[in-house]
Amino acid sequence: MKDPLLSLRGLRVWFKVGDGLFRRKRDLRAVDGVDLELGVGEALGIVGESGCGKSTLARAILRLLPATSGQVVWLGRAIEAESVAGMRPLRRDMQIIFQDPLASLDPRLTVGEIVAEPLRVHAPQMSAAERRSAVTQMLQRVGLPADVINRYPHEFSGGQCQRIGIARAMVLRPKLLVCDEPVSALDVSIQAQIVNLLQDLKRDFGMSILFVSHNLAVVRNLCDRVIVLYLGKPVEIAPTRLLYEAPAHPYTRGLLDAVPIPDPELQPQRLGTALGGELPSPLAPPSGCVFRTRCPKAIPGCARQEPQMKTFAGLRQVACLRHGEDERPGGGG
Repeated sequence: MKDPLLSLRGLRVWFKVGDGLFRRKRDLRAVDGVDLELGVGEALGIVGESGCGKSTLARAILRLLPATSGQVVWLGRAIEAESVAGMRPLRRDMQIIFQDPLASLDPRLTVGEIVAEPLRVHAPQMSAAERRSAVTQMLQRVGLPADVINRYPHEFSGGQCQRIGIARAMVLRPKLLVCDEPVSALDVSIQAQIVNLLQDLKRDFGMSILFVSHNLAVVRNLCDRVIVLYLGKPVEIAPTRLLYEAPAHPYTRGLLDAVPIPDPELQPQRLGTALGGELPSPLAPPSGCVFRTRCPKAIPGCARQEPQMKTFAGLRQVACLRHGEDERPGGGG
């Protein structure tokens, strides 16, 4: 990828967790070695089950959480060790939308004050009239009438609150918009409206998007590429169409099979091949391949060797020891 907006190199985020007052603390490996590049104007989906490190990865990219090791490179500049003061001028180009629309808005402020707050921080040279004009235009751009400017968040529905959050993030016209499960708390019909809005904003403003979600249908409609995480590790990265039409990693296949479809004949068959078992604890991940305890194609060697991400056909990256083998007894997968 030529001149990426964002690059991650071996990014790790580990937390020290204690089992009791006098017991030794252990490492919880929330994100455990992610290499990734995000292009200018690209939308990248981050998917996986709850507890796989999706939100932790997004927050580490924005430096809302400290990285344990590895690099976060923003427009050619390593920022993983930047101070709070050093990060401040970069913040206007990195914005985030949160999962809970109402909880992400200050109930004491009017909608106009909420959306204007980033301008007061990052564009102090603007006059009050200029800020108000910018706020009104952005509210209208996200589908809200100008007269909401003097109302408070509790007066709005969840979908409207998320539009306010999007307006707040977009009023600075950032280069990167991180969406942390932004539609999971909304009704299905409202989800589609918000996704369509994000598609329109991406097209009109040319920004890049990191979209965190466990809803693979939502990711499919918005994103250009997808990274699949399992226990903090990437197991597959591929263009969206290729990943959905021909998933390469057994975990990706399981996630797709777990998505309900409105077909009473096909759905029972799909559920029979969907993911089984429980997600292992990130405090004690399995040896070798972390997915092997739930993988239908695991062999003894999967317990001994950790698979590395390899590139296939120049398009897809897969971390699976058996990917590319022939389907035959004793081999294949």
